[in-house]
Amino acid sequence: MAEPVRSRSSELRKQRADRASAFRGEMVPYFRYVLQSGFGLVLSACAFFLVTGYIRLLDRMPDHWPADVVGVAVLALACWYTPLRTYFQPADTVFTVPLEREMLATVIGPQVRRSYIVSAVKMLVLFAAFAPLYATAPVTAAAADGRSLTLLGLALALLGAWNAFAAWQERRLADAAWRTGLAWARRLLVIPIVWALLLKPFILAVGFALLCAAALTLPVRLQIRHELPWDRLIAEEGSTRRGWIRFLGWFVDVPSAAARPSKRRWIVWAADLLPRRQASAWRYLYAKTLLRSESFGAFWRWNALLIVILLWTGQPIIDLIAYAMAVFVGSLQLTELGRIRFAENASAVPLDPQGRRPAAAAVARTAGLTAVLLLWLAAALPARPFDTATWLIALAAGLLWAGWLIPRRLGKAPADEDDD
Repeated sequence: MAEPVRSRSSELRKQRADRASAFRGEMVPYFRYVLQSGFGLVLSACAFFLVTGYIRLLDRMPDHWPADVVGVAVLALACWYTPLRTYFQPADTVFTVPLEREMLATVIGPQVRRSYIVSAVKMLVLFAAFAPLYATAPVTAAAADGRSLTLLGLALALLGAWNAFAAWQERRLADAAWRTGLAWARRLLVIPIVWALLLKPFILAVGFALLCAAALTLPVRLQIRHELPWDRLIAEEGSTRRGWIRFLGWFVDVPSAAARPSKRRWIVWAADLLPRRQASAWRYLYAKTLLRSESFGAFWRWNALLIVILLWTGQPIIDLIAYAMAVFVGSLQLTELGRIRFAENASAVPLDPQGRRPAAAAVARTAGLTAVLLLWLAAALPARPFDTATWLIALAAGLLWAGWLIPRRLGKAPADEDDD
């Protein structure tokens, strides 16, 4: 009897490993294109700003820097995040439910216990990074002197582990209303718990944390719970998968069975401004196709992100670098116009196929020049010392790149015989 049980347990572990490997194999190849889109440069720039800002704060801490607000916000948000990857699929409710006991003992149980450890370590790492600021900032220096930072770190680690435990118990609840209500109550109570641990007398803060944990645990114990919440875990896994696809879709066109043209009424009307004559037909087709495609979604989100960064930084040299990077990468994204494939019946339209590439170049030129002007306005015009010569040269370079070089590249691209 023991041998079949061990065999089933081994098969379940292998099934999860295979699904995890398949998921990584599906998602990881797209990260190459995400990094090529410039997102890696943005992450590097953000990391650089965070590290330099952290060092600058430690060196010259402003008197009124809100270390209390920052600490509570960062640590509370970290507590809230309690993911659990199971790689369950809808078919599991039919084929794997009979193996619930083995699944819980050999796959889900270890994953849940691992989530406790991960949450505790996550809180320890974040507090270790925050502790120097906590001890240095005038707003929190007195509170830091009144307690052992080691004990405070341990308390925060236990809080993280308890959050992962409570999140698992909430997933098991049969009543959706109780599940949602207790999850929100836990998230709301985490904020005063972290605030008390950081700023109030430590013994009283620990007592308050224990009282809140007990108040949330008791209602869970009184409710009907599933041993293994199949439907809930399947729904979470589907949501996680959709989230990854949505994230990748910001930067690259991810094929999906559910993919369909986007409506984008806020911008698609721009193609209707073209003259209604045969000479503009190819440009109309390319403009409509681009504006409703995922390629345009990645293009406008990239430019919107960089415009926000340009408006936020307020440092001319950083703005100039970000502007150049935004123009370079955004214009390269428009070269996807050369890969657009029209439906087979497009070949029956009485249009000169030689007009396709010039039309694609014209649409790319219009989109690229519009983006360059918006990026330049966000980078150059906010109130700060304005070097006229530098920014006019930057504008000219951007217009040359997006208005001539990229369209010229599209216009010279070899035609696809199958599409002509």
